[in-house]
Amino acid sequence: MTTTQSPLRIGNVSASRGDRATATAEFLDAATLDVLALDMLSDEAVLELAGQRVAGGPGYERAAVVQIGECLGRLGTGGVRIVTNAGALDPEGLATELRELARSRGLDLPVAWVDPGDVTDRAAALGLGEVDVATVRHGAFGIARALAAGAVVVVTGRVSREALVTGAAAAHHGWTPSALDALAGSVAVGHVLSGGPGATGVVDSSTDVTRTTDPVTGGYPIAEIADDGCAVVTRHPSAFGSVTVGTVTDQLLDGVAGARYAAPDVVLRLDSLRLAQEGADRVRISGARGEPAPPVVAAVGMSRGDGEGARPSRVARPVAQEDAGHSVVLPDGTRVAVPVPGETADIGPGELPTPWTPGTVPGGRPVAAALGSVASVRRGVVGRGVNIAVWTWDDAAFAWLAGELTDERFRELVPGLEGMELRRYLLPNLRAVNVVARPPRGEVLRPGLGSDLAAASLEIPGELLEVGP
Repeated sequence: MTTTQSPLRIGNVSASRGDRATATAEFLDAATLDVLALDMLSDEAVLELAGQRVAGGPGYERAAVVQIGECLGRLGTGGVRIVTNAGALDPEGLATELRELARSRGLDLPVAWVDPGDVTDRAAALGLGEVDVATVRHGAFGIARALAAGAVVVVTGRVSREALVTGAAAAHHGWTPSALDALAGSVAVGHVLSGGPGATGVVDSSTDVTRTTDPVTGGYPIAEIADDGCAVVTRHPSAFGSVTVGTVTDQLLDGVAGARYAAPDVVLRLDSLRLAQEGADRVRISGARGEPAPPVVAAVGMSRGDGEGARPSRVARPVAQEDAGHSVVLPDGTRVAVPVPGETADIGPGELPTPWTPGTVPGGRPVAAALGSVASVRRGVVGRGVNIAVWTWDDAAFAWLAGELTDERFRELVPGLEGMELRRYLLPNLRAVNVVARPPRGEVLRPGLGSDLAAASLEIPGELLEVGP
């Protein structure tokens, strides 16, 4: 892929095996794109595919063959390129099937694949314990290398949630690992797009629950990423939903902790981001600052629950970048090792680097009302814990939230936090108070923790509710 000063136009379809065969093709008919991210994996899906592989089936998501097969004629020179994590535990197998499908239709499809990061056989040594499947979350530069080598389709395993977008942007603009601010901007965009229809407000999603039965009318997002990493998030006009500062904020707060968010290739300073409504269904993300990549990447293990109706369990541990074994096989069959970032640094503390001074807190007679009447709640997975972010649309409302939602108040409002480690972070630029709760080691996180917080009754200043004098 040649470098260019024009923005990268990339969309994301979070397709699943339950979607109709033509869903991806219809999305491409409705939007002009340079790259399509076909996001088909969750941790639970990888666990299911691991069982499928043990039973003699493929370790990749065959629904990708169906979806891509319906749009093969739109790919290649002058058409769109596809990056997909549907390779799961066997990206090579999916790449081979896609090539054979294209060949059967008289097409030569340049396909590259990134090694799956399958570390199931090393799980115990990595501190994950006895698990059914374990994968390392690779970063973006294997994808970028494949696109730069002319791949029309790049197949990966369970990479980091932003890697599909960041890899495409790095290839399009010719970024190197030292382009920290630009990379950080694309990580923010990838974080938003990875939520699929959540970015357009049409689903009440939590981490890895981003599927709908209709990816086209379900409002899947598009981003236009400039060479400095700034971007506009939008959608194609025929879709349901809308793109607002609120929908983008909600996605940004999924699965994050403090002011620093670590992707494999860069640490994004969340406190640097600025969101602005640029027009109908157009939100600009700007101001991203990046810090050197962390020295580790995440290894995630999944296990099936014991007994009927039991929920899968998840455990995460850090793995040194140099031990992650990241490589990519280019369309001509050449295997290339993806270098470890030249500069890494330990992730700084999650608290704001500089103190925040609150603004004026609204007055008026307090009125008992649901928290959801003045704020929104976003929940996501952070390591072995959960983040519960409460955010609002107004600076004055945030000043009230920051004072009201102390650690003690969170424990009062969220049943089930007893005995859990709690860390509270402020993100004034996103008008958010974010709490990360982690259970003691060896204990399983309670399902749905914090899901009822928006309904909790608080004494809210009347000025916020526009009630009374």
